[in-house]
Amino acid sequence: MGRWPGKADKQPTSFGDLSRSQLMKRVRSSGNETTELALVRLLRKSGLKGWGRHLPLPGKPDFVWPKEKVAVFVDGCFWHGHDCGRNLTPKTNPDKWREKIQGNKSRDRRVSRLLRSRGWCVVRVWECRLRKSPERILRRISKALGRVAE
Repeated sequence: MGRWPGKADKQPTSFGDLSRSQLMKRVRSSGNETTELALVRLLRKSGLKGWGRHLPLPGKPDFVWPKEKVAVFVDGCFWHGHDCGRNLTPKTNPDKWREKIQGNKSRDRRVSRLLRSRGWCVVRVWECRLRKSPERILRRISKALGRVAE
């Protein structure tokens, strides 16, 4: 992917006085409140144990149960191209954003295939589904772990 068109360091946003560049620098790849941290709270509340975070595996899964070889990724709807209705189409540089998100989706598929080829069970959780039906997400993870959800 080449250089982004426009002047991101000067382009205004609807987030106060932040430029587009400053805003994007604040987007975190880990510790995101609506994805990772929401699942941390849910796992702790449910009492599901045995997980670790950010183990050195391909794709850097958000949660890993090493003994059971289960890797869980919590994907943000915008960044990973989920077609859930929340995924807004950017008005500025839409072609570049489409290319970026398509690249993320390709990488996600590649990483999932690689982990599965190494004997891992891969669970991908969408941000919107985590918010709307957390019990269902817990059941999916419990099933992957071979445990009965409580």
